[in-house]
Amino acid sequence: MGIFFVYILKASLCLAVYYLFYRLLLSKETFHRFNRIALLGLLVFSGVVPFVEVTMQEAPQVSQTFLSLEDMMVPVEEHLDVLDETPKRFPWNALAFLVYALGILFFLVRHLWSLGRMIRLLRTSRKEIMEGGITLFVHKEKVAPFSWMKYIVISEADYRENGHQIVAHEQAHISNHHSWDLLLVEVCLLAQWFNPAAWLFRQELQNIHEYEADDTVLRRGINAK
Repeated sequence: MGIFFVYILKASLCLAVYYLFYRLLLSKETFHRFNRIALLGLLVFSGVVPFVEVTMQEAPQVSQTFLSLEDMMVPVEEHLDVLDETPKRFPWNALAFLVYALGILFFLVRHLWSLGRMIRLLRTSRKEIMEGGITLFVHKEKVAPFSWMKYIVISEADYRENGHQIVAHEQAHISNHHSWDLLLVEVCLLAQWFNPAAWLFRQELQNIHEYEADDTVLRRGINAK
């Protein structure tokens, strides 16, 4: 478990550094597809880099810090001979694991609750089958339009007033496979729920999704206003 914690800390640090890199160098660019690929690539890269081992004659200060953390988190059973000679210390590693596990449980339950709400919403909506295997759900109550995988949800009022434009926008999200991006980010958030950079990554990616969907809709001839 100690090795796993060290990996999570390394991955979190990498993600924070990559987010700063993105904000400084790429966030102002208007090439939304490139920015999207860059964000997803940095997200995956942050999870791979901690596995890479680089041999150096003298370890840098950051590596020495992580090595010290790994020594602190080694399972207690591996040091029974030392514990016989020294007084017992507070099990900080066990406490850290408990807090981390409770955080994962909290966000997992929250995601499942949101999924349950969406399923109930779909069951109480009028359903229409569209081209490309997309299913449109029109709900009587006021609900913000959204899409997930090949489902589009919209309220009756929005469907009557601006249905064509809204549905086209949500279709753009589906055709660009934005749901898969968010699914990857949600997995990262479950593992790094304590890392502000992970939440900022998701917000940045959602913004890019909106820009990309808007560009797709505008290219179809819908008025920008």
